Amino acid sequence: MTKTKDMKIYFACPTGKRRDSIVEDYGSRFGACLTRDVFNNITANKMPWFLDNGAFADWKNGDENINNIKFLNRLDQIKEKVEQGILTMPDFVVVPDLVARGEDSLVRSSNWIQTFKEDYPGFKFYVAAQDGMRFHYNQDGTKSARCIEVALKSNQYDGLFIGGTKEWKYKNSEELIQMANKCNLPSHIGGIGNRKPTLWAKSIGAASVDSGVAMIHPKHLKEILGLHNEMAWTMAA
Repeated sequence: MTKTKDMKIYFACPTGKRRDSIVEDYGSRFGACLTRDVFNNITANKMPWFLDNGAFADWKNGDENINNIKFLNRLDQIKEKVEQGILTMPDFVVVPDLVARGEDSLVRSSNWIQTFKEDYPGFKFYVAAQDGMRFHYNQDGTKSARCIEVALKSNQYDGLFIGGTKEWKYKNSEELIQMANKCNLPSHIGGIGNRKPTLWAKSIGAASVDSGVAMIHPKHLKEILGLHNEMAWTMAA
């Protein structure tokens, strides 16, 4: 398996002393996962970060939020602050998607990406992959432009965000990462959990992952920091 030498780990909006100690001790080795609803300007200026689109939260609340008003408002606020020099640019932004909606989700993302590229120059946008999506243009003897392969080859996106259920991610992430690599695009695995799945993500070549807030606990962080040891990666692969 291909190993990514410096896989970045993003935490769920770390704040306060925990955030500051991570930055002081490890610099940009770690980052923050900020969302449309949970955003901290201090964190965004102290460490690398990416912006999630809030689609999962909407889905859990039974709201598909077709217009993505909250997300767009947040993105506009970020753009304005970046232009003013009072906020750092995000590493990437996850394009709006539809949770558990397969091909419909890819259509939703494609409807947004051109507007984003025009309205937010300099920002990087990742397309979300999840359960129910077709992988290849020719699949099961049929052809479809509504597939991850076509999205990655479109030159519209700057990377791949692997979402979906835990089972789906474990089954498909390695193939998806290989597809993205062929297009020279980085891959991020969302909601990866703590030590063991982080080791797994590293072993299959993910460029970055994000974890739950539990990993911020010093005990868990200490375990993850052992990943600097290449021997630990080798043993986990």
